[in-house]
Amino acid sequence: MTSSSSFRLIVVIFCCSSLTSGRVDRHPKIIPSDNPLILHKENSLSLFCRGQGILQWILANRLIPSEGVKVEKCDSSHNSHCSKLTVTDLRASDTGTYSCNSSEAGSHNVTSVYIYVKDPEQLFVEPHPSNPQVLSIYRDETSLVVPCRTTSPDAVVKLEGIPVLSKNIAEEKVWDPKVGFKIPYGPYTTYSWLTCSTEVNGHQFLSRYFPKRHTKLLQNIKITPDHVKVLVGDTLILNCSGETGPNGRINFTWEFPKQKENRHQTSRSDMIPANPITMSQVLVLPNITMEDKGKYVCHAFLERSIHKNASTKVKVYEHPFLNISYKQNHRGVIVVSEGTKKLVLEPRVNAMPLPDVIGWYKDGVAILKNSTCYRMSGYSLSILDLKHGHTGIFTISLGNQLKGLYRNLSYSLTVEVKPTISEAELSNQDVQPYMSGKQHQLTCTAFGVPLPQITWLWQPCNTNLMIEHCIYKDEIVVKPDAQGNNYHNWIKNINVKTELVQGKNKVCTLKDHSRGRPSMGPALQWKGSPSSQSEGKRWPGGGQHGPMGHSASGQVTPSGV
Repeated sequence: MTSSSSFRLIVVIFCCSSLTSGRVDRHPKIIPSDNPLILHKENSLSLFCRGQGILQWILANRLIPSEGVKVEKCDSSHNSHCSKLTVTDLRASDTGTYSCNSSEAGSHNVTSVYIYVKDPEQLFVEPHPSNPQVLSIYRDETSLVVPCRTTSPDAVVKLEGIPVLSKNIAEEKVWDPKVGFKIPYGPYTTYSWLTCSTEVNGHQFLSRYFPKRHTKLLQNIKITPDHVKVLVGDTLILNCSGETGPNGRINFTWEFPKQKENRHQTSRSDMIPANPITMSQVLVLPNITMEDKGKYVCHAFLERSIHKNASTKVKVYEHPFLNISYKQNHRGVIVVSEGTKKLVLEPRVNAMPLPDVIGWYKDGVAILKNSTCYRMSGYSLSILDLKHGHTGIFTISLGNQLKGLYRNLSYSLTVEVKPTISEAELSNQDVQPYMSGKQHQLTCTAFGVPLPQITWLWQPCNTNLMIEHCIYKDEIVVKPDAQGNNYHNWIKNINVKTELVQGKNKVCTLKDHSRGRPSMGPALQWKGSPSSQSEGKRWPGGGQHGPMGHSASGQVTPSGV
């Protein structure tokens, strides 16, 4: 190799070496660097930390500052800082991780060392020989740490359980003196006790644990009552409730106006055992003022920061009131048809405080709550299987006795009844022949709501008695004082009047006619309400009359000469 080649090689090696040494390791350095360090009870610990920026110590069990702990600056170079940690009178509980944290320009770097403090009288760092430590585990987790770490890295520890550990756990458990045992734990694995045990110089050490399933279930958080209204001077009572799973415990907090005055009280209600489990808390705020109105929020928490909120608005009124009005647009006038299965009268009520007197009346007579025809619910009244007898004035009466407030509201109900001809009330059941040229009278009685309008119709028939059926299909409207012809009798008059028949107002019409030729079976067609229906009937004169539009037909029987 020539001298110039040797020079180039030297330069390359020098440059590479310079670049490597130029890299700055920003992690702090702890001296001594042994990890772990093994000390003994009542020894003293001295650690030095060098690094960039501000240096801070984090100890395994003690606080800075505290008794026996001292932090002081040590010799620092132009480009690093130095901090010295001194811990005197070490105890077994000082076993653990000691860290030095350096902070510079927003960056953080940490270096740690693990220290064992051997104590022949305490082999477990955090022993629980009598009162077991609760180990929380959620159902979706697959492993459990039994934290029976030791003060010596050489300790031989055995894990036992009640019931006996399964073969799977016994074979797959992992021991680490800095942590304890890590064991597989299925979603339905259950142990009453887990015990770590070891023996030193003939003395046995125990540490017991109680695995407890926890839940992430937190649902149905709500405040009752909702849409709260209170009067000035009243006491506000709100209940916040929620649901959780087995072993779950919900913690509640409140947020509301004037909370800082601290005049409220809270109390937990009894847990309702079920699946899921219901828990609740009651907020009591006495002597309400106008400033207490606003939004009230309930915060519900589980472990692991699982939380949900519920809120409600509280309205505060200065004076009591009682208002009642119609909810629908009928303004209290209701018309329905007979046979309607159900009608609900439901007024709109706005009151503070709520009424303590509620009563319904029909035509001034109180409706009993156990009535078979009516159903009462809240402020509403349901009328079942409506009939004509339900027609009347229904009135709701509300009141608050303490405040001396009373209000009434009335509904006018009309039940329409389809028109019917009262054939049973006619004077004769059978059609009788009458002499030609003689005067006689026909009567028709009908009932309906509203009262029906009756129209007489004439179906002329040929005077030939051998003809069984009328050959004229068209019906003729009967008019009084009309001159008769071969097929039309002379109608003298038609009288219409309303009479009380069997307790009902009914329409009756009387038709007198004379100087006609013999004919068979006059027919009647009358017009009623839109709901009327009737089947067609065969008349003695041979015609058949069924419903025309919203009307019906019926037989007219002569009632005399």
